[in-house]
Amino acid sequence: MVENSKILLLFISLVFSTCSLFGAEKSDSKDKDSGAVPNYGIIGSARLSSNFVDRGLTYSDARTAFNAAFLMHLGSQFKFGIWGSNISNLSSDEDNLWVKYIGQVFIDFQQNSKMLFYVHDDHFYKSDVRNGQRFGFKLDYARFTGLFEYNNNYEGSGSSSTYFNIKFTKKYSDKIGLDLALGYTFQNSSSYNDYADLSGVFFYKPTNTFRTEAGLTLPSNTHQFGSRSQPAYFIALSMNSDGQNQ
Repeated sequence: MVENSKILLLFISLVFSTCSLFGAEKSDSKDKDSGAVPNYGIIGSARLSSNFVDRGLTYSDARTAFNAAFLMHLGSQFKFGIWGSNISNLSSDEDNLWVKYIGQVFIDFQQNSKMLFYVHDDHFYKSDVRNGQRFGFKLDYARFTGLFEYNNNYEGSGSSSTYFNIKFTKKYSDKIGLDLALGYTFQNSSSYNDYADLSGVFFYKPTNTFRTEAGLTLPSNTHQFGSRSQPAYFIALSMNSDGQNQ
């Protein structure tokens, strides 16, 4: 528990340092037409949330969670780095740590359309039951975002799953908007059933770097994961040094 807290505090300090050092440079150096990020830069992002919810499941047992990531650009289309978050333990009240090693490839089709291919190597501490890999792609087109993901060890079941999600973003101004998303998880495990997750997130961006959120997630099959798959709400503050909070 103490070691995990030290790691998270290190993440926090590094993210804030990265945002202050690189944030202004990234914003001034972007290509005016394509919005491309300069080559060989380092970006940091962080998110503090009252409840860490992902794919319709809560990973922090309805408690506060801090996520942080560092990514390095290798040219304009490639990124690699690390992401980490405190999460709840599957079998006790003690906190766990979730770390991802990330590889990403970007393809820009036009100004309002781009595709992202990614690989995540997931590691969980103290228990390695849920360790595995995720492969997927995300397509942004105008106000819509589509995502497809394959997971080779879903929730420690030893079986694979596929996840689909489509999100619609409604902007009321340059700073205020609403994200509405519908996801569906297909299971290849006899232990779990397929389920859908519906979410709505109201967001406010006071600057290009910071974003505040208030959200609600409604999953189906609300009993197969116990309290982790119950309807959940959260408030969050996130920041990203390249001004692309999502």
